[in-house]
Amino acid sequence: MNRFPSYIYIIYVSISDFLFSFACKALADLGWSQPTLIQEKAIPLALEGKDLLARARTGSGKTAAYAIPLIQRILTSKQTVREQAIRALVLVPTKELGQQVQTMIRQLTAFCSRDVRVADISGKADISAQKPILMEKPDIVVSTPSRVQAHINAQNLQLQTSLEMLVIDEADLLFSFGFEADLKSLLCHLPKIYQAFLMSATLNDDVQALKELVLHNPVMLKLQGSQLPDSSQLQQYSVRCEEEDKFLLIYTLLKLGLVQGKSLVFVRDVDRCYRLKLFLEQFSIPACVLNSELPIHSRCHIISQFNQGFYNYIIATDEQGLENPARHSQKTPEKGKKKKKKGKDKEYGVSRGIDFHNVSNVINFDFPASVESYIHRVGRTARADNPGSALSFISHTELQMLAEVENTLTGEGSHDSVLKPYGFKMEEIEGFRYRCRDAMRSVTKQAVKEARLKEIKQELLNSEKLKTYFEDNPRDLQLLRHDKDLHPAVIKPHLKNVPDYLIPTALKSLVNPLKRRKKKKNKADGVMLSSFKKNSRGKNPLKSFRYARKKRERKAGKS
Repeated sequence: MNRFPSYIYIIYVSISDFLFSFACKALADLGWSQPTLIQEKAIPLALEGKDLLARARTGSGKTAAYAIPLIQRILTSKQTVREQAIRALVLVPTKELGQQVQTMIRQLTAFCSRDVRVADISGKADISAQKPILMEKPDIVVSTPSRVQAHINAQNLQLQTSLEMLVIDEADLLFSFGFEADLKSLLCHLPKIYQAFLMSATLNDDVQALKELVLHNPVMLKLQGSQLPDSSQLQQYSVRCEEEDKFLLIYTLLKLGLVQGKSLVFVRDVDRCYRLKLFLEQFSIPACVLNSELPIHSRCHIISQFNQGFYNYIIATDEQGLENPARHSQKTPEKGKKKKKKGKDKEYGVSRGIDFHNVSNVINFDFPASVESYIHRVGRTARADNPGSALSFISHTELQMLAEVENTLTGEGSHDSVLKPYGFKMEEIEGFRYRCRDAMRSVTKQAVKEARLKEIKQELLNSEKLKTYFEDNPRDLQLLRHDKDLHPAVIKPHLKNVPDYLIPTALKSLVNPLKRRKKKKNKADGVMLSSFKKNSRGKNPLKSFRYARKKRERKAGKS
């Protein structure tokens, strides 16, 4: 496989030397020494001007595979035409992915940012507030289809004369997120001739429909290999446990430090999200929640801080995975369900496309409702060449879906189970059960309701009222944390610490070294503290009174 510097030399051979050096510097800053398989295959074809339909598993580098050709073509165009215009449009299914794509393109154009400008307009800001951004005509616009259509309707965006390239990222999600009508309407406002890329992790019926709408004589790239990394990189486990046991097990894993590194915990809905957070709060285990009710700025800030190492645990919902993608756009919500979904953002998505950095573990607290959802949840770990593990809690109602996942991932002719049994004896942690029950009793429906309301109010304040302040004071933004205790439930102090007698014998060798290291670290302080206690005891007038009395008696006897 070619090293990136020589590879980029081939790509940028027609551009002047200073542009070539910009590309090399950006790739060196990112630490990319060689292209991934999708990048190696897709970039040369894209530079030849061909339309592409590329399928590659999550975490394989699809964003850079289309971003590098976009940048190359824009830089080439500007050698002859200096007029500023919107030349590329990148459509994404979620706002979170939109911001991530913008960040990636900015990293790739770090040394030519004056020549190639990118703008993400997928956020929830007013259409009128985003108009000045579009008036500057950024070279690349990133957005969801509905947002682009809204700007076209408001006459803020004109693409028919300038657009040269169209990218649809995570193409298999666009229709399932309800963007079919917006996309078809948007295509009517594009020029007749443009280069198009469809990037997807799967090739379902929706992708085939998009292919007919968007692509012209495309080259199809179906990269061989499994949809997830192999067992040498990704360890997948499952454990049978019912509702109460799920809480008992997650408490044990996190409190005893049996799960090391940053972890994503997936649950099935928003209520479960807060129920689990409040449960963990009882034991002083901090975690932040990520769901469709939070404002987009808060969600992106949570992801950013998680990637920077501010938090170890995120509890996330995967609500899109609960619905059948094939029927999503055809479903009409029932009247009784309209109010319940009113505050949710349909363009929210965590398990798909979002690049969480250095995630060691994915825990399926609730097993996903589809094979595709499982693949994309688990795909948040073991990205690039990093190792990772996935642990799924399976109740009796989820056994059928587990079998479907096994059948899909195992493949024909293989009898080995992909999800290995997690070697954990539930009877060994029975001593913790009463503590968990005590904590669960405090997490009532009313407590969950209050927690949701408090969190949303707090995040709305952070997101809207303080937005301009944080723009002027970026350092203060780091002080804004999202894993603070909500405290709607009564927290009992005795649950914070784990007594030694409750720790199972088999686990003491794993837990005690942590305590020994802490003691060793504070040994010097301990010596000073003990000597201080000793001296202070002698100076305590209540404890030294009898010695003073004896001293006076001895003086009186001598006289």
